[in-house]
Amino acid sequence: MTTHSITGTITGAAPNAGAQRRILIALVGLYVAQGIPMYLYAAALPAILRDGGVSRSAIGLIGVLMAPMMLKFLWAPLVDRMPLRLFGLARLGHRRSWIVPTQLGVVALLVLFAFLPPANMWVVLGLGFCIIMLSSTQDIATDGYATERLKANQRARGNAVQGGSVAIGVVIGSSLTLYLYNQFGWTPTILVLAGLSAATLLFTLLMDEPPAVTQAGQPAPQIGTAGASLRGALKDPVTYSVLGFALIYRASEGITKAMEKPFLVDNGLALEVIGYLSGASAATAGLFGAALAAWTIRRAGLWQTILGLGLLRTGVFLGCGLYAGLGLHLHWLLIALVALNTVSRYMEIVALYSLFMGAAAKERAGTDFTLLSCAQLFVFMIGSLVSGVLADALGYTGLFGIATVLSLVSLWAALKRVPPSHPAMQVS
Repeated sequence: MTTHSITGTITGAAPNAGAQRRILIALVGLYVAQGIPMYLYAAALPAILRDGGVSRSAIGLIGVLMAPMMLKFLWAPLVDRMPLRLFGLARLGHRRSWIVPTQLGVVALLVLFAFLPPANMWVVLGLGFCIIMLSSTQDIATDGYATERLKANQRARGNAVQGGSVAIGVVIGSSLTLYLYNQFGWTPTILVLAGLSAATLLFTLLMDEPPAVTQAGQPAPQIGTAGASLRGALKDPVTYSVLGFALIYRASEGITKAMEKPFLVDNGLALEVIGYLSGASAATAGLFGAALAAWTIRRAGLWQTILGLGLLRTGVFLGCGLYAGLGLHLHWLLIALVALNTVSRYMEIVALYSLFMGAAAKERAGTDFTLLSCAQLFVFMIGSLVSGVLADALGYTGLFGIATVLSLVSLWAALKRVPPSHPAMQVS
């Protein structure tokens, strides 16, 4: 029978308070490590390449590099089933045996990238694919570790750490990178990123994980993950129901997020203001939103938090639609709507990932969590692909009108599928 990690961890007794703190601190470094290369490619490189004269069509190809982040559920069972045994890495522990070499690989490729021309798209895409593949695999192992080791009442705090760490990764991979590039050029900038990425390996020393092999090199006796498989996840009624929830709940968001910047530009907001909202302001909002989500979940409950955030999201979409439809020119209101949307989006990620952790079975911790997180990313991407078509055909009023209705309908359908009594909703 499948066992879901509602109150314990994969290795038996739940960690004490001190161990939980070490786990949370370790997660800070591990999630920051993922954010650095991700936002180097997603945010900084497009600007650097355009500054170097690379065509917009070529820069658009960078979007292909996000494929490993969406498809990582395909190799998540492998990471779940066994430690990496090369060079005796299994002695580091199951999850750490994957995290350490993949992070070292990212560092090595960044060092190589520092001495290659960034304007060569074959270099950008080739190295980028390898870097994002390694970072995606590190993500599987990190998410599996967090899902296994965090107690039920610590999930919200753990996912707040993730959200805040991603915000830090945004600042490093995007804002800091562009600043350093403008001041010192390509090679010194990427070497700094490589150094910061290497420094995150120190956080693996805080991971609370026993060796995955004995002194004789045999698998250590523990509750294993040999049963990890996508088929097992899809047959599990708890995981399957939350999978449907993830696909439904996020249905309205891609079509608005992708058009957010064009909406601001077309409503007369200065580019430097948009840059500020996308950089330091967004990171600050992310840190605040992640912490607020953890507090709200502990005080109000996970189901109530998800319901409240869905209604808040709907209100923001409605506000944007009215702003466009009424032809308002109140930039303070526009900025307030964007800021509220950013905070609520970070809060939502904390809540959703807490739900995903509750739905993940012990024997498939990394597989289940990865499948669920990829599902919500997939539906988000689908919305992004059609957003421009909708905006051109219906205008911003029609776009946000559709998003408002879809948000309400999807919220109702998702919470009907996963009610308050659902096992994954329990946080204590």
